[in-house]
Amino acid sequence: MRAYLISLFVLLSALVGCNTSQKTAISNIQIVAESGANQNTATVIDIVFVYDITSTGLLPTTAREWFDKKIALINGQATGIDFVSLQVPPASIVNVPLPKRYNDAIGVYSFFNYIDTAGQPVGNLTSYKKITIRLTPHHVVYSGS
Repeated sequence: MRAYLISLFVLLSALVGCNTSQKTAISNIQIVAESGANQNTATVIDIVFVYDITSTGLLPTTAREWFDKKIALINGQATGIDFVSLQVPPASIVNVPLPKRYNDAIGVYSFFNYIDTAGQPVGNLTSYKKITIRLTPHHVVYSGS
């Protein structure tokens, strides 16, 4: 019985360790919209800061799904996420304002509401410290360190 309890304790400790997430190092997000970006229309952008594992698992994998379910997701995860919503016109540069508790985020994700019927996949910005996001006529390009 003792060996069983020790094995169970080791297993539970390992599982708890797997749930420990590191915080993002992000400190700067810049968006550069090229001339003609998003078929020459302003692009609605949400940058989502996630503070717990549960909220991370609820995020959609496409921008279309995020914008369709945004209100419900925000209402259901009131303390688990923050987001910055922007509207960026073509031929502009925007430095994204970070929420007060951005240093505590375990994940940072971007959603771009492009006109293109294929939509845009979610962008995972978590591992970047400084990132530039370039909006082109038909897609989004990420670069940084």
